[in-house]
Amino acid sequence: MSNTPANSPNPTRQLLKDYGLAVILAVFVALLIRFFLFEAYRIPSHAMKPTLEPGDTIFASKWPFGLRFPGATAPLTRGRLPTRGEVVIFSSPTEPRLDYIKRVIGLPGDTIAIRRNRILLNGLPLESIGKDNAPCGKERLPEGKTYPICSEAPLLEDFGPDKVPSNSVFVIGDLRTAPPFANTDPRKAKSWGMVPLSSLKGSAICIWLSIEPRGFDHTGWFPR
Repeated sequence: MSNTPANSPNPTRQLLKDYGLAVILAVFVALLIRFFLFEAYRIPSHAMKPTLEPGDTIFASKWPFGLRFPGATAPLTRGRLPTRGEVVIFSSPTEPRLDYIKRVIGLPGDTIAIRRNRILLNGLPLESIGKDNAPCGKERLPEGKTYPICSEAPLLEDFGPDKVPSNSVFVIGDLRTAPPFANTDPRKAKSWGMVPLSSLKGSAICIWLSIEPRGFDHTGWFPR
């Protein structure tokens, strides 16, 4: 019988192997989180002022409205219906590669109208709190949820009443103004509209990074 000892594993090689497996696992987990659970979005415009300012970075949860593969135009699983007042991220129905962030006001079956820059939900104007002639104030939904809004010229054009389709929600930015580029780029002519439920990609959770101080009572977290 041979007395030659069995070859022992090379410590350096084993260390590199373990390190490589750890890196692969970390990358896999990071991609899983990025594609299916959470994503950071940078705010490019004033459309959600004063809640969000250009340059703000927010975190959004991606599973509430159904999981989807990257680049997919429709979710793989059925998610929940958004709530009134919820801030959502959605892909443009006409340009799926473009993402937008707005606030949900109307749910399927609701009737929406705009009169003199005010939203009418099911025939009744949403309550304005402490606004009067000031450019910024708060708006209250029938459920009692409040959020900050601002108005700037040119004001929103009158609209409706229109009924929200059974497969859609009505969204609008917190800055109630007609986009200044409406005449030059018809694709961006609305700061509000009906969005198919299948276009919803995520629900805003919190402001992760902000370059502007907040002039109102805002914790950085978005209430449900």
